Amino acid sequence: MSLQFPKTEPTALLREFITLFESKGWLNRTLRLRHGSRRYRIFCSETEFLAYRINDHSGIPPGFPGWPVCLVTEDQVIDDSTHSQFPSAEPGAHDWLRCIAEGDFEFI
Repeated sequence: MSLQFPKTEPTALLREFITLFESKGWLNRTLRLRHGSRRYRIFCSETEFLAYRINDHSGIPPGFPGWPVCLVTEDQVIDDSTHSQFPSAEPGAHDWLRCIAEGDFEFI
């Protein structure tokens, strides 16, 4: 069964992340995981959800270990899909909700 999340206001979307992370005992914890073929750090607190892509290429100078791909706060939702007219290779906020709710990842 695949969960479908309608577009929601930032505050409601953040509340969904908080509820999901609380139910799993992960609130205020940074988690490292693999989703598809990519590695991420994700974090959720009472004020934000953040997904950070970990750079898999060796030889990258310090300070360039990765980049944020999704941020949800009470005021805004920022992900690649909101900034580009082209399809994003990174999961958007609703994709992250589905991924976490369905366990579509592995811890690393």
